[in-house]
Amino acid sequence: MSEEKYQQAAEIISKARYLVGFSGAGISQESGIPTFRDPGGIWDQFDASEIGTTGGLLETAMRNPGMIRKFILDTVAIFEAARPNPGHVGLAELEGLGLLRSVITQNIDNLHREAGTTRVIEVHGNIYRARCLACGRKEQVEKDALISKLKITLADEDDFSPGELINLFPTCTCGSASRPDVVMFGEAVQGMPEAFQEASQCDVMLVLGTSGVVYPAASLPFEARNRGARIIEINPTDNYFSGITDVFIKEKNGVAMPRLVGLVRERLGQ
Repeated sequence: MSEEKYQQAAEIISKARYLVGFSGAGISQESGIPTFRDPGGIWDQFDASEIGTTGGLLETAMRNPGMIRKFILDTVAIFEAARPNPGHVGLAELEGLGLLRSVITQNIDNLHREAGTTRVIEVHGNIYRARCLACGRKEQVEKDALISKLKITLADEDDFSPGELINLFPTCTCGSASRPDVVMFGEAVQGMPEAFQEASQCDVMLVLGTSGVVYPAASLPFEARNRGARIIEINPTDNYFSGITDVFIKEKNGVAMPRLVGLVRERLGQ
């Protein structure tokens, strides 16, 4: 990758007054979490109509509990092993430098928070957060404790009952059961007013690992551009926002971000 691209991006970021990150599945893929739509991803292995909607999930649980058990077991193994990579850490470092104001992410894996970013807008939810089925109250749950409970619940294939999954998340203070706070197909995305506000306020948006096909989230870089923001995209495959990108770095996020943050530090004298 051309040194000139890195220099251009570092110059833009170091002068940013309001920098916002926008991340997609690609950044978490580098932490071992497969994307949903790419070859080899989740929807190559499981039917989205059976797993990806609330109705489909409930119907499949009754008809084929073994499929639900396998899906959850496979997902648990992936998420348990995932750790923030240098791409996630680089964003947190930019926050520490006083440049990054927020990260808008389409990912549900909590890795931005684990890396140290303090303001994360999760438009598709968070797998480690419970949402009350009655009042909508949300509560963060401890990752290791949740995974441990899942493993116990799924341990015996013969004794497994999908109904046991409702007990994995804490009962709400209102007395009702909770579910994972993740957005299924057909459900409304979360935090979009806040996300659009960030996009409209930023003067630089750093786009990491998203193919720009999932709307309405994919419209956020365009909103930022329309409000005059500079757009920097880092992606190892293609420039998915080529019509609005000021600088495109064709590289993995975990490779590009440490190099980019280092150049920003030099410009800030840190």
